Amino acid sequence: MGQPTRAYTPHRPSWQRFNEFAAPLASSSGAGSAASASASGQHHPYARQYSHVYSARLAALRGRCVANARASLEKDGVDMEEGVSVNVAERIIEVKEGVRNILVGTIVKEMDPKRRPKVEQSSAADAQSFLFPPNEGGKEKQQNYQESLRSHLFDSEKGDVLHLEDESGRVELAPEEVSNAGMEVDGSSSSTKQSHALDPNEVVTGVVVAVVGEVCAMKGIMRVHSIHFAGPPPSSESASSEVQLRGSSLDDEANSDDDNEPVLLLVSGLGCGSDSPTDDERCASLALRREMLLEYLTDPANPTAGGASVCRVIVAGGGVSAPTPPKEEFHSKENVSNNGSKSSYTSIAKSNNSKRTSSSTAAVAHVSSSLRELDLYIAELLGSGVPVDYVPGWHDPTNANWPQRPMHSCLLPTSCVYVDLFGRGTNPYEVVLGGDDDGDESGGVMVLGSDGLNVADLRRYLVKSMPKERGGGEDEEDGIQVGAASCMDALNRTLKYGHIAPTGPDSLPTFPSSESDPFVLECRPSVYFAGNCDDFDTRLVDADGDEISEDSNNATEDRQKDVTRLVCIPSFAITGEVVLVKLRSLECQVVSFNDASL
Repeated sequence: MGQPTRAYTPHRPSWQRFNEFAAPLASSSGAGSAASASASGQHHPYARQYSHVYSARLAALRGRCVANARASLEKDGVDMEEGVSVNVAERIIEVKEGVRNILVGTIVKEMDPKRRPKVEQSSAADAQSFLFPPNEGGKEKQQNYQESLRSHLFDSEKGDVLHLEDESGRVELAPEEVSNAGMEVDGSSSSTKQSHALDPNEVVTGVVVAVVGEVCAMKGIMRVHSIHFAGPPPSSESASSEVQLRGSSLDDEANSDDDNEPVLLLVSGLGCGSDSPTDDERCASLALRREMLLEYLTDPANPTAGGASVCRVIVAGGGVSAPTPPKEEFHSKENVSNNGSKSSYTSIAKSNNSKRTSSSTAAVAHVSSSLRELDLYIAELLGSGVPVDYVPGWHDPTNANWPQRPMHSCLLPTSCVYVDLFGRGTNPYEVVLGGDDDGDESGGVMVLGSDGLNVADLRRYLVKSMPKERGGGEDEEDGIQVGAASCMDALNRTLKYGHIAPTGPDSLPTFPSSESDPFVLECRPSVYFAGNCDDFDTRLVDADGDEISEDSNNATEDRQKDVTRLVCIPSFAITGEVVLVKLRSLECQVVSFNDASL
């Protein structure tokens, strides 16, 4: 019996569309700067207003929101012809008082200034910390985590206000109180949750919604009967569950065998350049786990491992570890006695500058060595014939604002030699797998995802209050504690919102594009992932974004319909786990590499 041949499937990147909206590339002549743009008669891209982003988002999602609102009302028996019972307002300024309206706009949550989080707490660094909530780590960390969550918990009794906004103006929203069974909210059954359709803690600033309600003439407040999101977009002709996939040594009959089905491997958080923070606790080694993954994918003498069925590896961010700044004490003028001389202040300034220079040099050296280790690791995979796509992440040397450009080829010189196997993707990432080599995309699988920062940032605002356990101590605030939504719930929310990064540019840094919003979901993906999550999770959802039970008798039939496989990829540095997704059936499983017992 010969060695197994690696599975193969056509690969057509579509992430280039994000490059059109990414930050401008700087050249040696200073291109990309405001001065050079002015000299050439062009407007600098960062001179645009971010209001254009919201306008483009609203224009792109308005039609889908209205269609979903109409369909829901017609399902409830409301006559929508010629606006007999419900008025569809084109703009907020055209809303009619005293009648039920369908109004489309962008959600704006205004928090009480006294409770508003500080600017430094709203950065991407704080969002990244939400990927790994401190389930352990002491009482102080738990208190800081709870305080951060409380600052984002919407509470109208404390001065928080919810608005719906478009180009013409804004209107305040308030829930429509009912006395019995609740109203319906898209994607959830409010009858089991609350007595009204509107929950401010299930929406965030930047989400486009269609609101059904009535404006009160006295107060000018719109009482919300129900809200409707844009929802998942329809599948394109290039994405289908009937996937035309082939193995390079397999004929069409063998293709029907599940054992020969091509598999996509998703990994995140390789953490090259440092050890895992859990290595000391587990007596394990991150470097050894990476070697185990490499052997799983490349060892031809172990055909039972299943690595030969992997047709492509996607590294979803976290390839380079975060630099750890040295703990050095910087002296301030307050540390000097009142009778300190001018020479004392000068010496302190020189000492601090020297320490900052040393810290900066150490950080640069760390990034350089981490990139070299990542480059050699990916090159080993490519040298064994394993195709790899790399999605940049938070700590990678690329632009910070989304969309993030691909890593420059000079940073990964060894890997970039394999031009036919190595893909330097953007963040977010998008590709079509399958179809024909001649360019026919019919029957392909659309794969969409990111490094997970968009999900982490969204989780900060999807906050729920819950009863606090008795005996919690004197630090209880109003007798409640709060918790953020899970990574899977937040990922599913972005699909229902019809937008990859709904919190940008309000809290997630994004590029100020003016023509269109690149993060609007225009085609429904077959596989939708988020990297660097705290734990593995997966969910199969239908055309409405609702979960499909995979244990049901109709699970096989459901997978042939318009479905999406949601995947939360765990951090490899923390868990030692990777995710395998079968591209024909969309079945998903996790593989763990545990070296603690070796």
